[in-house]
Parts: sequence; C-alpha cells; structure tokens
Amino acid sequence: MPVELRVIVDGRSLVPQRSGIGTHTAEIAGRLDVAPPPLIASHAPITDRQGIERCRFRVDHAINGIVWQQMMLPRIADADVLWSPFGTLPLRLRIPAVVTVHDYSSLTMPGKHRLKTIASFNLFIGRSLERARRVAAVSHSVAEETVRWFGVPRERIEIVPNGVDDFFRPGGTPGDFILYAGTLEPRKGLDDLFAVWGSLPAPRPRLVVCGGRGWRVRAPADVEWTGWVERERLRELYQRALLFVYPSRYEGFGLPPLEAMACGAPVIATRTGAIPEFAGDAALLIDPGDRGALAESMLRLLRDPSLRAELGARGIERARLYPWDRSARLMTGLLAEAAR
Repeated sequence: MPVELRVIVDGRSLVPQRSGIGTHTAEIAGRLDVAPPPLIASHAPITDRQGIERCRFRVDHAINGIVWQQMMLPRIADADVLWSPFGTLPLRLRIPAVVTVHDYSSLTMPGKHRLKTIASFNLFIGRSLERARRVAAVSHSVAEETVRWFGVPRERIEIVPNGVDDFFRPGGTPGDFILYAGTLEPRKGLDDLFAVWGSLPAPRPRLVVCGGRGWRVRAPADVEWTGWVERERLRELYQRALLFVYPSRYEGFGLPPLEAMACGAPVIATRTGAIPEFAGDAALLIDPGDRGALAESMLRLLRDPSLRAELGARGIERARLYPWDRSARLMTGLLAEAAR
C-alpha cells in the first residue's frame, strides 16, 4: 500500500538534458511509493518525462532556477514534505524537507565549476543542511564529509545511493573503441585520459567520448565526441565498449561506471566517491591523477581478453546490488519520517 503523503519535488535538475542529478531525481521520483503521486515542480517545462509519467507536474516560470527556488517554491510548497535532490532548500520554506547531497565539488574545487553552480549551491548548502529534517547522501564518503564539514549528526543522515535498472544490461558484441561517458568538465580527469590514450602504442583503439559539452574541456581532433545521447544509444555504447575508462578527480558517487558494469563493459575507474564501494574487485581502480597507473591499466586490459571478460562478468553481478527500487524505498521512508 502506498504511503499517504503529499510530496513535492524540486525538479530543477530535470529541466535540461539529464545528467547525474537529473537521472537520480527521475529514477527515484518515478518510484516513490506515495499517494498521491509526487508533484514535480520546476521553473521551466520538463520535456523528458521518461520514467516519471505517473508523477504530477507544475511549472512556475522564472528567469532561472535559483530565483525560482528561493522566491517561488516556498509559495507553492503546499505539501507534507519537500524533497530537494539538488541539496539546497528555499531559505523561507515552511514545510519539512529532505535534501540529497551528491558531492561538495563546488566547495572543494570552485575553479572547476561554473559561477552559476557555485552561486546556486555554495551560498545555500550550510543553511539548507541545518534546515533539513533528514539528509540523504549518495555515498559513505559524502556522508562523512557532511558530518565533518557541516556538523550534521550522523543519525540525521541516510545513505541513498544511485542505482541502475534492467534497462542497462549486456548485449551485442564488443567493438573496437575505448569509451568515456559523462559531462565534459575539468574535474572528470579527461586531460589525463586524453594524454594517456595519445601515448598508447599503435595501433590503438579509437577513443569515444560521450556526454554534454560542459566547459573548459576540449577533446583532441582525433577523439570521437558524440555529444549528449539518448539512453538507448548510451546503452549500446556501454555494451560495445572494448573497455570503459572513468578517470575522475573527484566524485560523490560516479554513476557512469556502474551503468557500464551493468552492461558488461570492463571498467577502469578512480578511487573516489562511491566507486570503490560499488566496484569492489569488479573493476581496475587507480588513484585520481595517476597517469602512469592509468596507462598501465589500459594496456593490461587491452592485451588480456580473458581479464576483460572476467571483469565484465563480475561487473554485471556487482551492479545487481544497486537497484533503483531499493533507493526509492529508502527515500520514501525518509520523506515519511521527515513529515512526521
């Protein structure tokens, strides 16, 4: 039986093309076991409603998401509880709230973010964490940062990880390319990947970079950049990748490696965020910024088909431990507790 609970969701992350936070929001909001279905509010229309068709929607137009959240969302938040997947709350909010924290990279790496990201997060995160009745962290590392930096009591924090569903599954035959997926932004370590790939001995596999353009990162001319793609195309790329490389310098979670594992791709990733938690021995893990280790790992996998097959099989099994259904059940419970 659904929980009788009027939930309003801050839907700002669903307005642009979906990336990490947008995916987290949609996958959980669409699965919340509450009645009536959650109301997703936003400052502009949400055109991609895949997976959230059962939800209700409200648009109150504003010049940007920050103004909408701080000035308009408090006025329309007629519900039992608000869920903010973006981590911040309206300072004038009058109803209970749950916030989800994905990472603190705009605080730890301000030079690697756009000004609007810094303004929308850094100015409000401290007071939002004080105001929230419960805090959801996507990984244990983010939970510890929340305690250490903001003094949030551990008993107010719940780990609600990202997940993967049956859509991402093995299929097809491996291609002849190395794959990266994610937004092109400085903290993702793409400069490390480009440098190492360029140093591989010939004949080297193609390097395919999949994701939104982002900022301050340009792929070399001989790298194949797909831009942002629909999830059907993304799944095909995961399934056919000779290997998947995720050299991020900092993550709260790191969703693309988990999706790649679910599709059977052998994964190389950095020890950051939740990646060591969910990958375990199903991926080759290196320290962020260690180009020597990255080169060694890439050559090792390229030269060893049996190891690629072994990591691919392990990854499929590990990914099954992170279903979105479980994350949605945890969030449903958090929202009900906050409303009480």
